[in-house]
Amino acid sequence: MARPDEQPAYLQPYREALGHYGAGFEATLWQNREAQRLRFDVALAMVDVSGLRVADLGCGTGDLFDHLQQKSLEVGAYLGVDAQPEMIDLARSDHPEQGASFQALDIVTEFDQVVSWSPDLCLVSGTLNTMSERMAWRLVKQAFLNSSRGVVFNFLSNRPHPRWAAKDLRPARRFNTVKWLERCLRETSQVAFRQDYMDGHDATIAMLKDSG
Repeated sequence: MARPDEQPAYLQPYREALGHYGAGFEATLWQNREAQRLRFDVALAMVDVSGLRVADLGCGTGDLFDHLQQKSLEVGAYLGVDAQPEMIDLARSDHPEQGASFQALDIVTEFDQVVSWSPDLCLVSGTLNTMSERMAWRLVKQAFLNSSRGVVFNFLSNRPHPRWAAKDLRPARRFNTVKWLERCLRETSQVAFRQDYMDGHDATIAMLKDSG
């Protein structure tokens, strides 16, 4: 992993937030906890995670694991990965219980370490926002191909309600939602899509493996 002062452009906004706020929720760049929990709920409604090995790509301090526990959703195993070691250190100290493990790695350049964990499902929430579409798709496709069940992910849609038009999203960016759906449908027929939960501001796609 690159040194903190050498991190690539897609990680730099998180590094700057970490330097400003310290390790914690603010350094994840989430708008607020309510929006974070809503995105989690939408993603988890698209696939039954019970008993699955779930890899949380861009886990921050482990908020998804907390959410799973609050919803009494029992996964088979949980791996949280994040490129900021300080966030992983806090996640480990906050979640000493058996069944959750955390690893500091850059999922763009070190995805092989996620593969070696043999995930059933990869969940990517809020992690793609500072990436280019090309980089984000490469990551999502890797997650899909290297998990037994598939991947669920969200991103900022380019088809939002007009009320979002004036919002400054930087450092995040919007993706071409229709193109993303087309990409996913080229990989599998098992695609679920929603963007009704935040007036079109956000989109969630579940890309699951075809059965048989």
